[in-house]
Amino acid sequence: MTGSGDMVSHNPTTGEELGTVQVTDPGQIPTIVEKARAAAADWRERGIDDRLALLANLEDAVRENAESLALLIAREMGKPLTEARAEVESIAAKIPSELAELREAVAPTVQEGQGVSSTVYRDPLGVCAAITPWNFPLAMPHWMAFPALAVGNTVVLKPSEETPLCGQAYADLLAPFLPDGVLQVVHGDDAQGKALVASDVQLIAFT
Repeated sequence: MTGSGDMVSHNPTTGEELGTVQVTDPGQIPTIVEKARAAAADWRERGIDDRLALLANLEDAVRENAESLALLIAREMGKPLTEARAEVESIAAKIPSELAELREAVAPTVQEGQGVSSTVYRDPLGVCAAITPWNFPLAMPHWMAFPALAVGNTVVLKPSEETPLCGQAYADLLAPFLPDGVLQVVHGDDAQGKALVASDVQLIAFT
């Protein structure tokens, strides 16, 4: 799977075709990363309060679509529906505490000693490449993309080729709240993953 075309996702239990996504041409990945870089300056300048306020909308979006998301996880990944529901609920339930932890993590800190005071600021790195596995197909994109976005990075997400619909569903939940280019998705397998890692990204989140 090196070029463009459709990637078909199947139910691993029944073999049923669930849907398709467009495979990303690896040659287009540098352009996608450059779009993320162009969006990064404004996203960074918005500041932590604005970014967290936008990302907080994800909680309601997940809850409003909880059952359809759980059904998608169960059908595409194959885990029992009860476990899929727990995965979805865990994402929604933890968003408020995650936002608070992220705010604290990047807050400026003052260090004093020997009559000298200095302030340490924690700045975003730039573009984050997030390459996620199939076993928690909604939670893993969340665990990687959400904190990177919160602290001011832009994200290019490549979900597992085994569960592309779940990865796309996560990005689609966030898209209405984010400026263009802040979160993008590429689909494919080894070729796309290697091209993304080799591109001009500043951070790689990989499991």
